[in-house]
Amino acid sequence: MSSSALQKPSSNKKNRAVQANRYTVAYGTREISFTITYSDRKTLEIAVFPDQTVWVTAPEDASLDEIKQRVVKRAKWVVKQKRYFERFDSPNGDFEYISGETHRYLGRQYRLKVIQIDSDDRESVKLKGPFFRIHTHRKQNNRHTKELLDQWYRGHATKKFNERFDLCLKNLRKYNISRPKLKLRSMEKRWGSYTPSDKVFLNPSLVKHPTYCIDYVIIHELCHTKYPHHDKKFYQLLNTVLPDWQKRKHKLERFN
Repeated sequence: MSSSALQKPSSNKKNRAVQANRYTVAYGTREISFTITYSDRKTLEIAVFPDQTVWVTAPEDASLDEIKQRVVKRAKWVVKQKRYFERFDSPNGDFEYISGETHRYLGRQYRLKVIQIDSDDRESVKLKGPFFRIHTHRKQNNRHTKELLDQWYRGHATKKFNERFDLCLKNLRKYNISRPKLKLRSMEKRWGSYTPSDKVFLNPSLVKHPTYCIDYVIIHELCHTKYPHHDKKFYQLLNTVLPDWQKRKHKLERFN
C-alpha cells in the first residue's frame, strides 16, 4: 500500500461519522441485522461478508427509514448470500495437501509439488515459479506435508508482517499512534486482534492474502491502540487514515 492510501479525505467535505450501532429489519420469520456507514457517495451499497455480517454504505443524506426499506427490498438476496457463506465454515477449506492442489501466497495461486526425498536429505518448502515444491521424507503423510507448509507460511508471515507493520506505522506517525508489540497467533475466526497489554496479534494465514488486505488488518488494529472499541471515534479515525477500508475488508473476506 502506498502512503497516499492513508491520506486524509478532502477537508471541504462533511465526513459523517460511522454508526457503530446495529439495526434490524424483519423478513418473514427472520431478522436481518446490519451496520450502517456513511460516505460521500450517491448510491447505497449492501454487502454480505463471509462471517455473515451485513454492512450498508449509504449516502450522507440517507435517512434510517430509507435505508431500512432498501434492506427489506434486498432481503431475499441477503438471505441467499448468508446461506452461501454458511458452506465455508472451515477457515482452511478442504485441503488434502497433495500434488496439484492450489494454495495461495500474497493473493497469488501456486500448485503443490510434493516430492519424496531420502532420509539423509533435508526437508524443505520452496516457492519456485508457479509451484510450492515440498521436499519431504513422508510424501504419503498429508498431515506432515501440511505441517511443513504451515511452517513456511509462518516464517514468511513473520517477515512480511513486520515489513508492512513498520510501513503502516510510519504512515500513521502524525496521528500519534504508538508502536505496540507485534505477535503471530493462529485464530479460527479473526485476522487480527489488539490486547490491553499493547500487543497486536496477526493470524499467520493472513499472508495468503494480497498485501493491501494485510495493510487493512494492520491499520485496523493500530487504530485500536487509540480507541479499543468499535465506537464512533474508532471509525472516525479509520475513515480518516484509510478511506477505502470497507473495500479492502470486502476483498479480504471474499478472497477465495
